[in-house]
Amino acid sequence: MSGTFSRRSFLRATGIGVAAAAIAPALAACGSGSSGSTSNVGVKLAPWPTYVPNPTVHYDLPALPNNGAPAALRYPSLPLRSSVATKPGDGSTVTGLAVSYGSPVSTGSSNQLLAAVSHGLGVTFQPRFVIDSGTTYNQAFAQMEASGDIPDLIQVTSGVPSASQFVEAKCADLTPYLSGDAIKDYPNLASIPTRGWELMGRIGGKIYGVPVYRYNTPSMGLISNKEKLVAAGIWGKGISVDQFAAGMAKLKSAGHYPMGESQAKTFGMSFHAGAAGAPNTWQLQNGKFSHAMESPAYEQALANMQKFYAQGLFNPDAMTLPSTAATVAKFASGQWASTADALTGGLLSVFQQVGNSFTVDVAYPYGTAPNVPGGDFAFSYTAIHASSPERIKMLLRVLDYLAAPWGSKEFELVNYGVEGVHFTRAADGSPANPTTLGMTENLSNLPIKYLAQQPQPMFYPGAAQDTQRQYDTWSTLLPITVGDPTRPYLSGSATYNAKYATLPTLLGPAVVDIVTGRQPLSSWSSTVAQLKAQCSIDQMAAEFSQAYAAANK
Repeated sequence: MSGTFSRRSFLRATGIGVAAAAIAPALAACGSGSSGSTSNVGVKLAPWPTYVPNPTVHYDLPALPNNGAPAALRYPSLPLRSSVATKPGDGSTVTGLAVSYGSPVSTGSSNQLLAAVSHGLGVTFQPRFVIDSGTTYNQAFAQMEASGDIPDLIQVTSGVPSASQFVEAKCADLTPYLSGDAIKDYPNLASIPTRGWELMGRIGGKIYGVPVYRYNTPSMGLISNKEKLVAAGIWGKGISVDQFAAGMAKLKSAGHYPMGESQAKTFGMSFHAGAAGAPNTWQLQNGKFSHAMESPAYEQALANMQKFYAQGLFNPDAMTLPSTAATVAKFASGQWASTADALTGGLLSVFQQVGNSFTVDVAYPYGTAPNVPGGDFAFSYTAIHASSPERIKMLLRVLDYLAAPWGSKEFELVNYGVEGVHFTRAADGSPANPTTLGMTENLSNLPIKYLAQQPQPMFYPGAAQDTQRQYDTWSTLLPITVGDPTRPYLSGSATYNAKYATLPTLLGPAVVDIVTGRQPLSSWSSTVAQLKAQCSIDQMAAEFSQAYAAANK
């Protein structure tokens, strides 16, 4: 039922094993996995939950077209309102499992953020956050399955092999509680747009989770020093491949590179594929699906990148440099004029590190008919371990609390902590200033949001100008932003659930081999054929097509 193979999952996966190993020996790694049926073909489909928007939430800038996000330039007036009438819990212990991309912190009794959330929930809240380096969350999930020690709340990501089979066997069918008007018992969950549930998908026609829905946003782009790209003549629309390469070449000097990359990003393949017009992971044409790597545009992107590499436009340590903080630091220091990186987390960290030294913006992609990978998606979903109806209802109330809308008391607690303990307020009342404890006990290191969260507006506390800047850039890029069309159908494909997670770990090294010239471009078609055969790509495509036909008849 996972609604997406997220951009983050793809980039994590393609960073694995990019050492100079030949592609052929690795191709055998696509495992067989489970093949249990979770199909939505030929079964009765449960109605989606009734959408009841929250009438009290106000945004300063309207939602952008094509399911784009609204924006808030100022924090709501204090005191904040509450989005729940009573504490949802029954005094019991509630356990959870979720992924983390932050740093390890204690989740014991000394953790003041979890203690405050537990008090608000009316339970003893004991989540476990697994710091993911590409495969560790999958491993933790598998260990959980094998041990039979299943927590109450389980974040299901699309990288987990055979996740739908596990959920169908061990988790609660939430259809009676969430389908149609039943969801009105959980108002915050009811205000998740119908699109979020659709992108999560059903299992065997039933609803098994609560989606963490994300508004349509560009997910990968060329974060740039705008002044440098403008001076090189390659800012704006209508820049050809040759013009882009020539302009970038002007920005190369000793110790300075026009395009900076790290080992986790495969030379920014997602951005360059979109610039060449390639599909975002999968393509849908006339009811039939095919993988992006099969498209002529994807091969053209490889040819472009091979040319850029040969011209020395990438930093030479791209395959050894750690990602995230190291790459942002090099960009912020001016060593890199641009870096193709994730946009889904926003640009605030980059804005803050750069300050006023230059203008950070996302370049419009080069090429004659470019696109930007992205789209709205279900980042993951949360399943509930099978239990009594009374406990299932209580756990849904817990998720309803965690899914409180932006600007509510509950949202502030879960996302920022306790005033005076984890943050102090800026002049506009926003929780903009983390305390020393808040630098550790925060949403990055304790990502409760991955268990339940409303789709979020663009908002940077105390930084309205940065919010406006991102809103303006997104309004330019969203018209050419394309999503992955398989997202609503992933849960129903047994082959996808069993085999797809390994494909990016093989695709990444293959891309690197072509870009760096270790393999000729002419070898690409045979590599694709091997990958398709080993990972049953055609069978996945057929299952997606069947699910698409069933959902659109």
